[in-house]
Amino acid sequence: MAIDEKQYITFKLEEDYGIELTRIKEIIRNQELTVIPEAPAFILGVLSLRGTAVPIIDLRKLFQLPIQKANEYSVIIVLEVLGRLLGMLVDGVSDMITIKDDDIVPPPKFTERKGTKFIKGMVEKEKKFIMLLDVNKLFSSDEIEVIDGI
Repeated sequence: MAIDEKQYITFKLEEDYGIELTRIKEIIRNQELTVIPEAPAFILGVLSLRGTAVPIIDLRKLFQLPIQKANEYSVIIVLEVLGRLLGMLVDGVSDMITIKDDDIVPPPKFTERKGTKFIKGMVEKEKKFIMLLDVNKLFSSDEIEVIDGI
């Protein structure tokens, strides 16, 4: 792999998204979670990962997408965000792809709404765009404080 290339795991959530492989700690099957009372709606609960309580985020709720019940393809992607382990429930993992930095185009500047501020770029694959996420921008400072309190 060349210096100007990175590997991404792609996943489905209405559209195709990608996260740099180096940010992902592991991918696990969806499982029963411990629900935390009075947690924000985007936090589904926590799971124990080798003795560590990992908050699980419903990206559909966070992105304000239509709610869909988890199924046999749903998985939890565990990653490190700003020094914390977090899990994200997604509709399913699609692929691992290698992307050249030069192939990444900036996202359109619609607004600073929740759904666009953390897209670091887009890449076209098979006549469709994959939105590449900047995981450090997924959550506001207020949301991080709430997650830290769990």
